[in-house]
This record gives sequence, C-alpha cells and structure tokens, in this order.
Amino acid sequence: MKRVFFVECAGSIWRTVAQHCIDKEQWQPVLWTAQHADALPIAKMFPEVLFLAGTDAALGLPDASAPWPMPALDADFLEALASVESIALHMMDRMDPACGTGFSHDDRRRHYHRLLRYWAGALNALKPDLIVFSIAPHVVFDYILFALARHRGIPTVMLERIGLPGWVFPMSDFEQGSVQLRKHLQEQPVVKLAQVPPAFRTWLEAASEGGAAVPANFQKKLERYKLGTSAQMPSLPRALLHEFKRAIVLLRRYGMQPALNAYLRSQRFPHGHANHLETLLSRLRGLFAKRKLLRIHDELSSSPIDGENYVLLALHYQPERATVPMGGAFGDQTLIVDMLASSLPPGWKLYIKEHPWQLQSFGRGEVQRTEAFYAEITRRPEAMLLPRQISTAAMVRGARAVATVTGSVGWDALCSGIPVLTFGAAWYRDCEGVYRIRNQADLTNAMNRILSGERPQPETTIAFCAALATVCVEGVLEPDLERTEHLSQGDAASSMAETLMNFDHGDSCP
Repeated sequence: MKRVFFVECAGSIWRTVAQHCIDKEQWQPVLWTAQHADALPIAKMFPEVLFLAGTDAALGLPDASAPWPMPALDADFLEALASVESIALHMMDRMDPACGTGFSHDDRRRHYHRLLRYWAGALNALKPDLIVFSIAPHVVFDYILFALARHRGIPTVMLERIGLPGWVFPMSDFEQGSVQLRKHLQEQPVVKLAQVPPAFRTWLEAASEGGAAVPANFQKKLERYKLGTSAQMPSLPRALLHEFKRAIVLLRRYGMQPALNAYLRSQRFPHGHANHLETLLSRLRGLFAKRKLLRIHDELSSSPIDGENYVLLALHYQPERATVPMGGAFGDQTLIVDMLASSLPPGWKLYIKEHPWQLQSFGRGEVQRTEAFYAEITRRPEAMLLPRQISTAAMVRGARAVATVTGSVGWDALCSGIPVLTFGAAWYRDCEGVYRIRNQADLTNAMNRILSGERPQPETTIAFCAALATVCVEGVLEPDLERTEHLSQGDAASSMAETLMNFDHGDSCP
C-alpha cells in the first residue's frame, strides 16, 4: 500500500482521481491540502486523511497545533536549502496586504523557518511514499514541501498544462521537465503533419496562422469583468464601484470573519488571515498604487522604430507560478533585462512589453511593480518600454528573437518561426528553436546562433507537437478557469489517475 500526500488537489475531480488510485492500486491518502470547501467532502470520502486548507498552510496556521514534533533546524540543513529560501521569500509577496510594507524580511525569514519545521515534521511522522502535486508548487508551503521531498529523495509527481485546453502531462520535477517527452523527440525527430493527432494538429495550425492568442483562463477573466480586450482597463470609478460591491457582499455574508480563501496575511497580531475589511483596504490601496504605476509606465514608454532589429521581452504577470518558482532567480525580471541589454549585437534594441494584466484593477500586480522597477528596466539606452496599446502579436512577428520566462508568447513565437530565449521552466522548453538561458555563456551562445541565421523550422514544431501528444493525457486542473467544456470530468479524472499510477519515477532524471 502506497502512502500518498495530495497537495493542492482541489475540487471533485481530484477526489475522483484519488478514488481511482485507491481502487486500482491501493493508494492510501494520508494528507490532503485543498480549498476550505473541500474539507467536508474529503472527510466523508477519506475519513483517515489529515486535511489542511491550502491558504491556512501557506500562512502557517497549522503551526500552533502541529500533530507531530517539529524538528529544530541547523546550519547545514539551511545551507543545503539556501536557494529554496530566496524563492520562498519572494513567493510571500502575495501574502503582503500592504503592497510591500506589511511583511518585513525578518518576518518572512521566520515564517520560512516555521514552514520548514512544520513540513519536515510532517514527513517524519507520516512517511509518505509519494507526493502528488496538482501542478508545479507555488504557494510557499507546497514549494517548501517539494524542496524537502527532493532533499530526502521522496518521489514526487505533478501535472503541467499546455496551451491546448483539456490536455496535461506528468513530470516529477518542474525544473527538469518531462524525460519521456525528450525521449520521444530523440526517437522520432521527423514527423509529418498528418501524423500529429487531430486536436494537436488543429491547435498547431491555428497558432502558426493567428499569432499570439489570449490563454483560456484569461479569456474567462475578460468575460467575468466585461472587458473587450486584454488592453482594456476599467475606469477608476468603475473599478472602485466593483471593489465596494464585492466588499459589501462579503461583509454581509461573513462580517469581520477572516477571508479564509485568501492568502493575505493580517497585520494584526497574532497573524492569520486578513478579514474582509482588511482585504478591502488592501485592494483599494493596490488600486490607487496601480493607477500611479500606469502613469509612470506610460511616461517611460515610447513607440518602436520601423525596421529596427530587436529582441522582444514579454514581461510576466506577477505574482504567479510562471515566474516564481518556475523562473527561479529570474523571477526578478530586472535580471533578464540586464542580461539581454548587455548581450545585444551592435545596433539592436531590447523592446520590453508589460503584461496586459499586470496593472489591471482586479489583480495584485502592484506587489511586484514599483516606480523603481520601471526606472530600472528603462535605464539602459538599449532597452525601451513599449506602449501598452501596441499589439504583442505584431511585435512577436517582427522580432529577431522573443524572450520570456515561461510564457505562452514563446510558443506563439516558435509557431511563427521566431527563436525563443527562455529563462525558466516553460512547457515547450524542449522544442528545437528554444534556447534555455541560465547564465551569460548560454545567452552569448544563443545570440551567436541567432545572428548566424538559426530559426525554428515548421518541421521541428511539428515533431515537438507529435512528441507532446504522446505524453499528454486528457485532463483539467482548474475546471472553473479552463475552457474544457468538451471534456467530462469523469473522463478527465480517469485519464489523470491512470497517468499518475503509471508514472515511472525511476525515469525522472534528465
């Protein structure tokens, strides 16, 4: 019998996945984290499971009543996980209710140590044989748990989604990606388009013809907030009205109770969930901060010059898993700007395009953008911040190369025959035409190859699509956000369970 942690596996689909694994392979769920609403259904289906709400776990609320001894931390252990600390502290931005001033570095460091002790104790007490993450861990506690599992050699498995809704693939480590995908690429490097499965072929053809597309989860957000395009911003009065309406509904329903499904940390002592009034104040503070940042952004931006050679850097929305942890140190995108600007051939420019969601009123983008950020990325003469209204798709098609951490803009560029520089764990990283950058030598080599005329060829993206289809299975990770109406949850749960049960953990090294 295999003892299993299910981490951030929310919704009925994951309960069905677990039941398949119990019925077929005698898995024994021993710990489960998900949303608060999942607590009762999981208790009914799996009464022996220890359940923790993910937002509680992120804030460290189980700490005071840990049902196991919490070990002390020593210097050797902390030094072995030094890189984890840097990324975990960066992740805590999403927990700061005061736009960067309410969660000090010392508080974050102590919080990191508490989470390390809690989850090291959990591993000691519960002794899991496997840890299942619904997706790459990214809400602090799950990333720490993943790092501890890797440190101890405990097998892990997680799913990754691609740009095609309804399809996912498994891997043991988001930093290393899919070993099976690389094997398929090596074994069958040449594939005809007709050999690609229909769904993947249609997707590839659409990407090759249409340029950058709005991801499905963003499309749903556009509809929810009644915005016509990604670049459209609601007026300040409309944004304020939306926030007050939202707050009134929540205050009527919950009063001054904590906002249990939010990661915001209360500034009151003892620290826990911010209540709905604190959440409203944080969102209003952020709304005005973003309006100021919009003005600063627009003052610093300038239009591109026709005929100029350029690398396009498409910034990511932050805070999000796409950069932290999936970009590692490059979660700080100013590092990417500095590397690119210092490596451009003579006469080339670095065009920088802000993410259309970063300063939207309904996001939390103010916690990762400041006046200093925009000043830093525009301080070099080679770097130019583009106006928000300019089409990203058009800029992709005119670029000599596109740079991103893990963004879908990289896939759009590949399908348009544009070389891609990735600074993180993008799902398409193994496609020919992608240059994976970790250091200056990687970037210098990539720029030299691009200067020599290397470009992605249609046959390489076809081969990659065919290989991707062999490792992907039908699945959905966030049914409320993904456009997977064509896929039943029963079928998705069955195929996800099969791929988890059959995943070869002995084949997880690159």
